[in-house]
Amino acid sequence: MLDFLAPAWNMFVFDPMVNTLLYIYVLIKNYGIAIILFTLLVRLVTLPFYWQQQKAFKKQQDLMKSKDWLEMQKKFAKDKEKLAQEQMRLYRENGVNPLGGCLPALIPWPVMIGLYQSITMVMGAQPEQLMDLAKHLYTVLPELAAAVPVNSDFLWMNLAATPDLGVPLTLIVPALVLGSTWVQQKMMTMPSADPQAAQMNQSMQMMMPLFIGYISLSFPIGLSLYWIVFNIVGIIQQYFTSGWGNLFASAPATAEANKGKKNVAK
Repeated sequence: MLDFLAPAWNMFVFDPMVNTLLYIYVLIKNYGIAIILFTLLVRLVTLPFYWQQQKAFKKQQDLMKSKDWLEMQKKFAKDKEKLAQEQMRLYRENGVNPLGGCLPALIPWPVMIGLYQSITMVMGAQPEQLMDLAKHLYTVLPELAAAVPVNSDFLWMNLAATPDLGVPLTLIVPALVLGSTWVQQKMMTMPSADPQAAQMNQSMQMMMPLFIGYISLSFPIGLSLYWIVFNIVGIIQQYFTSGWGNLFASAPATAEANKGKKNVAK
């Protein structure tokens, strides 16, 4: 199965990424900036999908703040099945697809996998690694072959290396991955009057950034650089779509959830 998919993956994902990164690098002679520009290019290409995602989130947020939604939450607070039915009814009546923003959110992951492979291969300096890389370069761009191996130094970092716990400056990168992921996730989290849903949202807001931050410790720093820029552009785009969202609403939301728990306990 994987052998069948490999040619298509190389043709449509991996090879274009390798060649685009190298071409930008040839133009500007700096691989860190090449990754940043490539990230902006990816964001530009996927912009229609993300606008669709954020418009869907904005529409869903507005519905959840409406009078009908809040009254429904109170009326059927003890009947979860009926509450779910009424929620779906309101979704249909208002033309809201609760899953409408999920598919675009999956877009970064194939890009991350392809970029991980690209950075690992392009940074290779051993003869066998360079020979493998040569198989993926477009012959119509002979200058790409002359550019490898690339200079992986960027600022104080080696983009091909992983963060070193013994070098505190390199830990700034996973910290920025964690922080930018948390901000973007917080801005896109849906408010909920249901204490259980609010608590679940709050848990996800913490666990997902921590997970991404943790695994970025094993990423090449170049890949983390891509992820940081990708998040920052997403945060800016989200701001222009729906403002700061729930970024500064953690304390009130938590208070409401705790209040709801006390009422249920009584």
